[in-house]
Amino acid sequence: MLTTFFVSEGTNFSANQIEVDGDEAHHGVNVLRLKKSEEVKISDGAGNWAAGVVIELSKKSFTVEISTRGFEAAPKQRLLVVQAILKNDANKEAVDFLTQVGVDEVIPWQSQHSIGKIDDKRLIKWQSAARESSRQSRRVRIPVIANTLSTENLISKIKDCENVFVLHEAAKNRLSQIEINQEVDVILIVGPEGGLSEFEVNTFISAGAKVVRLGESVLRAANAGAAAASVVMSRTGKW
Repeated sequence: MLTTFFVSEGTNFSANQIEVDGDEAHHGVNVLRLKKSEEVKISDGAGNWAAGVVIELSKKSFTVEISTRGFEAAPKQRLLVVQAILKNDANKEAVDFLTQVGVDEVIPWQSQHSIGKIDDKRLIKWQSAARESSRQSRRVRIPVIANTLSTENLISKIKDCENVFVLHEAAKNRLSQIEINQEVDVILIVGPEGGLSEFEVNTFISAGAKVVRLGESVLRAANAGAAAASVVMSRTGKW
């Protein structure tokens, strides 16, 4: 498969040639050592994509002559993962795996047991992780990294939503066996390293969420969301 490079959403994908600059060009020219006539893929991260060959190279940019182009529409049923804020690099790891398995949106959540907090600078790191992982996994749609939610705001978001599933090791029902409505979005809620509080679990249940588990093993908080997303992707026909 062709290496993917991202450009701004305002890029004209109907043009015969597209220039790639900035960090993406640096990665291609200085890290991957692109050469003229090499085939690459370009995307705006929002569904538009084009493929072609490199015709010009400089230290700060490269130009691609386009031969094919297309558009990948957003899925009718989206998969959103509410990821409790984790410790340090575990956040990047979680976003990386969630992007690889194909989630459409990641929502940082300030849970009761979250040790860290997210400011604008750290939110940019989540977005960068999603972008890097999208390139590695050849995605042309970068998952949305939403603004951080408090528990109160999260309750407002999930209330009356049908497909809301909270991962909890003590749950009786398995995610692989519970009913999923194929017509509406799916929201997965994943706790931090210290787990969910009793208050949070009860509040989510009161809002209509279903508490589920994956299996007998207890996964790391950075990996649980991706594992659950994989189950949902398989059950909804995306895998």
